[in-house]
Amino acid sequence: MSFMQFDYPKPRLHPKHNNWCEDLPENHEPQLVPPQLRWLTQRNDIYLEVPRYRIEVMWGGMLCAALFPLSGALLMIIILIIQYGWGSYDYVAMLLGSCGTTVLLSLFLHGLKTTFIEPRSQPIRLNRKRQKLYVYNYKQPWQPWRKAIIRISVYNWADIHGEVHFESTPGIRGYHLYGALCEPGTHQVVERFVLAKEWGEREQLNQIWSYLCMYMQHDDELPPPRNAGTEDFWQPRKADAWPEAMERESTSTP
Repeated sequence: MSFMQFDYPKPRLHPKHNNWCEDLPENHEPQLVPPQLRWLTQRNDIYLEVPRYRIEVMWGGMLCAALFPLSGALLMIIILIIQYGWGSYDYVAMLLGSCGTTVLLSLFLHGLKTTFIEPRSQPIRLNRKRQKLYVYNYKQPWQPWRKAIIRISVYNWADIHGEVHFESTPGIRGYHLYGALCEPGTHQVVERFVLAKEWGEREQLNQIWSYLCMYMQHDDELPPPRNAGTEDFWQPRKADAWPEAMERESTSTP
C-alpha cells in the first residue's frame, strides 16, 4: 500500500516564528505581486515614508475607558467624606483611600494621554540612496508622569527578509507583515519587527512588501496609495518629530 506524500511549505528563516504563515520574495528579487500601499506620507527619489497605524487600539474606546477610573476615584472620595466627615480622621482609611484614588487617577490620565498625546502612526522610512530602513518606535509607560520613549531602529535593507504571520491573540488578532533582520548573507534571524498589520486582508500585506521592495530597487512605476489623501484621518496627533540626527540621515543621500 502506498501513501501520497505532500510537501508542505517550510519557513526559510530560522528560528521559525510560532505564528509563521508565509515567506515573501527576497527584497532584491523581482516582485510578482502588484505593488500597493494603503497610505503614503512621503515619496521622492531619496526616501519613502509609510505610516504604521496601530489597528489594535480603539481610540474612542480608550477615552471612554478612561472615564471609569475617574468615576471610581470620585466615588471613593465621596464615600470617605460621607463616612468620616470633614472633621474626622481615620488615618488607615485616608491612606487606603489616597492610594486607591492615586491609582485610579493615574489610569485616567493614562487613558487621556493614549487618546490625545500618543501618536497614531509610528512610521517607517526607506532610504534607497543609503539602502537603509528606519523604524520609528514610540512607547508610552502606563505611569502618566513618565516621559515617552522614542527609539529609531536602523537596519541595512539587504539583511531584511519579509514574513507574514497570523496573530490569534485577542486585541491584536490578524495578519502581520514582519521584517526579519538576519545575519548578513544568512537566514539566521537576529530580530523581528512589525512592518504592517491587517485584520483580514492577507493579500494587502504581500502588496505592501512588493511596493517597498520595488521602491528600494529604484522602480518609480508605482501606483498611488489606495487611501490617497486620507493618511491623516487618525488625528488628532501624528508621530513626534524624529531626533535631529535621524531626521537628517534618513532623508538625505550619503
